[in-house]
Amino acid sequence: MTDIDEVAPSRVAMPSADLKTLVSRAAIAALSALLVFSLFLRLMNYEMRKDEQLYVPPIRLLDHYRLYEDFFYNHPPGSAWLFHWIGATVGSNHLLFSGRLSVFLAWILFLAAIGGITYALTRSGLISWCVAALTVANDLFLTQTGMAATNNFLPLPFAFTGLGLFVLAARERHPKPFLIGVAGLCLSLAVAFKISAVAFIPPVAVAAFLLPRAYRFKDRILRVVAPLAAGGLVGGMPILIPLVSAPQRFLAHVAQYHTGPHLQYWRMTNAPGEDQALTLTEKLLLAQGIWFSAAGAVAISLLLALLLTAFQAPDGSGRERLFRIINGPLLVVAGALICSAAMSLLPTPSFPQYFAPPLICLPLGLALLFGSLAPETRKRLQPVVVAATLVVLAIEVPRLAQYIGTAARPDRWTVTRVHDAGVAISQRIAAARAEGKVATLSPIYPLEGGLEVYPELATGPFVYRTAAFTDHDLATWYTMTSPDLIAAMFDADPPGALLLGFDEVLERPMLDFARRNGYTPMTELGFKDRYGSPVLYLRPPQK
Repeated sequence: MTDIDEVAPSRVAMPSADLKTLVSRAAIAALSALLVFSLFLRLMNYEMRKDEQLYVPPIRLLDHYRLYEDFFYNHPPGSAWLFHWIGATVGSNHLLFSGRLSVFLAWILFLAAIGGITYALTRSGLISWCVAALTVANDLFLTQTGMAATNNFLPLPFAFTGLGLFVLAARERHPKPFLIGVAGLCLSLAVAFKISAVAFIPPVAVAAFLLPRAYRFKDRILRVVAPLAAGGLVGGMPILIPLVSAPQRFLAHVAQYHTGPHLQYWRMTNAPGEDQALTLTEKLLLAQGIWFSAAGAVAISLLLALLLTAFQAPDGSGRERLFRIINGPLLVVAGALICSAAMSLLPTPSFPQYFAPPLICLPLGLALLFGSLAPETRKRLQPVVVAATLVVLAIEVPRLAQYIGTAARPDRWTVTRVHDAGVAISQRIAAARAEGKVATLSPIYPLEGGLEVYPELATGPFVYRTAAFTDHDLATWYTMTSPDLIAAMFDADPPGALLLGFDEVLERPMLDFARRNGYTPMTELGFKDRYGSPVLYLRPPQK
């Protein structure tokens, strides 16, 4: 009888370690590509929001008008010029597309920065991927904050990069001044998009005088403080130039509007569906719902788990473990978290997007704590981090995959439909031979069609609706009109058409003018948005 050898487990053919690594990397690459593609489709299909009526028009307006001087803009200039530059670079006349594409590029920068910096801190590609995936799956970033063409998301990649580069430099005994200079540049660029990003500067500025500990104070001034300040000065140029050239006009738009008419409007007006929080209690409740959403709660839980695990490490005394874990870089991130959280609660009213900045501290905190663990401990905890990430992704799959079906039909994307609506309006006006500007509180539509709008209404309803709360001295710095004065403006410069139907209260004086002067209404325009069904009022033929 032929002997049959018993097959030992060790002799069973098993996939090689290299093959397993290759397969896992391919799977991660495919999932990453799918997530980024889903993100792009969501950006292109996300329904247009009212705030975009402020941020998108400068893409066209800056071709002929001056920011602040010729039209109202109540934010730093970074987003206006970025959107305008992206629009000019891609050569597209699709304005909303150019704005949303700018936000998508900011997303790519953010994810690349998270991946690169967290890998430098952990030396684990898988953990870096998990941290980036948790960011993509954050509820707040998948709604207006990260999907609309506004300035809400734009500062986050730069703030994260600046904070992350400084943390990397602070961990070195002899940090590279160039790296610190780039950190200062990025932190200032973040402020050029949104003033609230200034919250990340104080903890870094204080730390520059204290870290690294191996340096003498004089060396810190020369090798840390000086390059940080130099980079910050260069990055601050987009704000410093208008501030120095026309300080009163700049501050009237960027600061005094928010502390004056904007605040009074929200205190006196009940605007349904805006999710505004006026009292500290309302702000805290809003913050709680945002910071402790699925992705946020999981990230915070992982942070606490890593911190507790680090404290339980057997090596060294409790005091040694404390100083090893709670080190300078981690304190910088904690300071940034506290400052940005406090800044989120300051504005009145508060909106969901105001609570985004603290979230960028979570990836850095996770990376710093994970990187501080012993190799064996990291190996044991890695499956926990992966499992938590997969659970969060599973929760967010319906939202992430919502627009996958539109991939082959770009003609159905929101950015395309908005542009087509603008072109249709232009064609209707041309067919009616109605001459004059288009009056509307939704200027994206006529601007998409290449039409001219009133500078006083060129960036939406914001300065128009606060006119009753704007004192005369402040109003002199704005290019604006009001519900009481708009009829006189139309009498002096009659509109060729009025596009109404988005806000019954604010549009009432415009509607009265159209009816009083015999403008012909057209209701079948072939589009509508979340704010209403538009009606185009065409100027009657002139004798």
